Amino acid sequence: MPHHRSLAPPADARATATPIIHAELRKHYDEVYDLLLDGRSARTTGLALDIGSGDGSALGAIALGTGLRGVALERAPSERWLGPGGWQVVQADASRLPFGDGAFGAALMLDVFEWLRHPGVALAEAERVTHGPIVVVQTDWDGLWFECEEAETGRELTRMFTSGAPQALSKTLAACATDAGLTIRQRRSITIRSERLAPGSLAWDVLGTMRRWLVIEAARIRARRFDDWLGELHAAAAEGHFSMLLRRLVWVFEGSGRSA
Repeated sequence: MPHHRSLAPPADARATATPIIHAELRKHYDEVYDLLLDGRSARTTGLALDIGSGDGSALGAIALGTGLRGVALERAPSERWLGPGGWQVVQADASRLPFGDGAFGAALMLDVFEWLRHPGVALAEAERVTHGPIVVVQTDWDGLWFECEEAETGRELTRMFTSGAPQALSKTLAACATDAGLTIRQRRSITIRSERLAPGSLAWDVLGTMRRWLVIEAARIRARRFDDWLGELHAAAAEGHFSMLLRRLVWVFEGSGRSA
């Protein structure tokens, strides 16, 4: 299923094999990497499993140049791999992982949870094949917010863009973890702020994704209306009165039989 809501740069900005890392996300991705290692070195962590890798751009932002190796799994792998070198790309379903018990030292599920057909089963499978932490990172699109003086249009268009995103995401994650027999070791919500509206900024790419979805893919509004709002945001940014807020959930799970 295509991810119309994504933090990845647009495809036309990912023409090189080096992943583009938004400056606003660098610290966040470094923290995700540390959670995967769980106090170990990349060598002693063993192989990691990335479930729902897409084209690998997000994985590349986390693991490129670190020495962490593993398997990237996707139901329909991209024709162009933008992830780190040394990773094997495997086509499979997250609900039926083709790996042995305890094959991996860590597992990652990044912005894939809402697209899983059976999230509880997928978490249980991740627990079966992993003898280390399972890190789930999910954008909580209900927390998407654009700050500027003219906010009413922004609220309407943002609601249209985020419609269909999982509701009560924290409760859903907790329920799926219980069904999978997982213990929640850590859970937190972080807010990422983007105060630049220029090419290469997180806000620029999120707004580009919003425009493609609302105007072209879903055809829910006319281009002129979105572009009028975008002009207001650019004016606010020029006066130093713009920011975008984005909320992400970071959860760390472990199997009930493993010690913390």
